Amino acid sequence: MKKGRKRMLSLWLVCLMMPLQIFAQSSVYEVANIIQQTCWKTKQIAEDVVLKQAQLEIFDSKQTISILALQPASTAKLAIYDAGDNLNLTSELCKQVDAVAGVNASYFAPGAGKGSVHFVRVNGTVLHETANKTVFQSNAAMTIDESGIHFLKRDTTDAKWDNKIDCDNVLVSGPLIMENGEVAQLGKDAYVKNRHPRTFVATKADGTILLIVVDGRNANAAGMSLYELYVLAKSLGCEHAMNFDGGGSSTMYVRGEPDNGVVNYPCDNKQFDHAGERRVGNVIYIK
Repeated sequence: MKKGRKRMLSLWLVCLMMPLQIFAQSSVYEVANIIQQTCWKTKQIAEDVVLKQAQLEIFDSKQTISILALQPASTAKLAIYDAGDNLNLTSELCKQVDAVAGVNASYFAPGAGKGSVHFVRVNGTVLHETANKTVFQSNAAMTIDESGIHFLKRDTTDAKWDNKIDCDNVLVSGPLIMENGEVAQLGKDAYVKNRHPRTFVATKADGTILLIVVDGRNANAAGMSLYELYVLAKSLGCEHAMNFDGGGSSTMYVRGEPDNGVVNYPCDNKQFDHAGERRVGNVIYIK
């Protein structure tokens, strides 16, 4: 009798999960179709580097999305620039290294003399250590080398896992959103489920790198949950994706563009304009 109950319970759970799986898959198809039909504002900003922007309705909400697409054949490369212990605007940090374009990167402690709270190594030099190695916002690392960018999951058995990564350029952040085309373990807390402005990096199977900013906290831009971010990345054809700091930090800069190069709508000033940047700890930029 107990075996029968267990079998019935298992069948019930499978039946319960199937509509959710079908819904998730349907969402990907629906969003991908809308993305394909949307008239994106497109501009080539460097050799094989394209800026794409659009306002569209997905997830029953208005969304404003900016994408920097770095093609595999491009001579442009990604790099990390860190502000040290002095926070600065994304646009200013990008200008300091004459970046073609860039986005805000990992989390930081607000206030003077603090900087990034996650591990950062640039050109072989460790600039910051991870303050809390148990939070899921530090459960992944992005490495940059001559072959491109790669994502690594945190080794929960080794407190020094990030220090042991064999690469000169490493940035710890998170959470990981997508692994091999499938949604990563995201959890269910408010940071995951609620809609916020988001910044993330993703890669396609052919080596294309996408830096993406989703605006939010405005009637023109709802922002996304991390599950919606996964659906967006999947709809864009990505295989891997990793989340960066979001909220009022989410900013995209493009050299030579108006409004100090800020092309998205940072929300720290609670206005839907290009003037709401927040000081951040570091950036990922295209050089």
